[in-house]
Amino acid sequence: MKKAAAAILNLEVNFYGDEPLHRQLYLAVKRAILDGRLRAGDRLPSTRVIAADFDVSRTTVLNAFDQLSAEGYLEGRVGSGTTVAPYIPGDLAVKSRRRPQSSHPESLPKIARRAHLDPFGDLSFLRPPSRPLRPGQPELGIFPREIWSRLAAKHWRRANRDPEHIDSLGYRPLRQAVCDHVVRLRSVRCDPDQVLITCGAQQALYLAACTLLDPGEPVWMEDPGYPRARAAFISAGLKVIPLPVDSEGIVVSAGKQREPNPRLVFVTPTFQCPLGTMMSLARRFELLQVAKEKNAWIIEDDYFSEYRYGRDPIASLQSIDRNQCVIYIGNFSKSIAPSLRIGYMILPSALVDLFKNVRSTMSRQPPGVEQAILAEFITEGHLERHLRATLRVYRERQQALISAIQEYGQGLLEIVSGGTGMYLVAWLRPGIDDQSAARMTAQYGVDVVPLSMFCIKPLRRKGLVLGYSAYEANRIQKAVKELCGALARLH
Repeated sequence: MKKAAAAILNLEVNFYGDEPLHRQLYLAVKRAILDGRLRAGDRLPSTRVIAADFDVSRTTVLNAFDQLSAEGYLEGRVGSGTTVAPYIPGDLAVKSRRRPQSSHPESLPKIARRAHLDPFGDLSFLRPPSRPLRPGQPELGIFPREIWSRLAAKHWRRANRDPEHIDSLGYRPLRQAVCDHVVRLRSVRCDPDQVLITCGAQQALYLAACTLLDPGEPVWMEDPGYPRARAAFISAGLKVIPLPVDSEGIVVSAGKQREPNPRLVFVTPTFQCPLGTMMSLARRFELLQVAKEKNAWIIEDDYFSEYRYGRDPIASLQSIDRNQCVIYIGNFSKSIAPSLRIGYMILPSALVDLFKNVRSTMSRQPPGVEQAILAEFITEGHLERHLRATLRVYRERQQALISAIQEYGQGLLEIVSGGTGMYLVAWLRPGIDDQSAARMTAQYGVDVVPLSMFCIKPLRRKGLVLGYSAYEANRIQKAVKELCGALARLH
């Protein structure tokens, strides 16, 4: 490879490289300045000398110098030649060569504590691509891509002509479609003006936390419970009060003892995350009464509500709220695809304008074209047909998982089955640590999530969260066999 060196500047140019010569020269001089080989005030040879030394045209050198001058590295004066800018720090070379000392370098400005929150702890042993039995993954193979593609092409053609995308509550036809959907399937009581479209459920949780409470105020939360909700509340500076869960849902009596004046309660009443139990009607009324007495808000996260096998979905908590204190949250990440990142909030009427204003400080709304596609996907009935198709598939795969555990997991795993959702919890034999078990099974090609990742206070018995929705029955059976083999080695 032929190279020419400019001895004066100790620079090199590769005549056979893909980078244009003026760009190479620009980068070489810039690197010499940042490395400290050229210091503030140093005078450079003339462009004629450099061009001759490199055997390039003077125009090439001028183009490089023009860019360096535009960026402030060089200064040129008539009669004085070109010099390195006088404000280049003298210790820049030392700093530029210094390696980061740690993940929390002392030299950096202060970083907010909330930035270090990790809702699930160390799950580094779960690496892409997803493997059985990782929970929470929908089956994408049966999604009607042709229909979605047709709608996408239609709405992209008219993307610049639709004035309705300017509403910060979200695309009006989508809000209407969501309203109709939850009224019909979840008995939610609302109108389209109470619907706020979000970038998934996580944005809805953080938005609610920042809008409803001031830092330091208490929020009741199920324990075990949804880690990302906990992270949103802690990030907003709220005081999370973990409450135990029994067969009827969150234990309200424990909340009255631990923090008698909650400002907010977060619950997953249809499918308790992660145990899968359903909140009883008596417990629902008890919780609503506390909210009324304490003038508190309730966030109802209604995920997995569509997937109730063999029975109709249970009506929402919001449907029996008579005091306008329940905020209903849903999303389409599980029913359609995680990458869609569209969720929604059903707000009490008194909160709509307030949330709209606060939301505008975060973002205007999710991408408008995707909202338009989803709106028509729902109104044409494709979502409900897709839900029915996935319901049949998931029911079969849940049974495959249960059967495989019964066959291979005797004495190792005890199933907790609620007939709902996209995953199951299996209790481990006493004395086995769930995090050790998850790391062990990952080495055998099986991905599971430790139940302890959902807990604030340790449970007496450990368990594993096992997903089945994205995996065919034969893969589930093979994975369970490997899982139980790995667990047997831990004994």
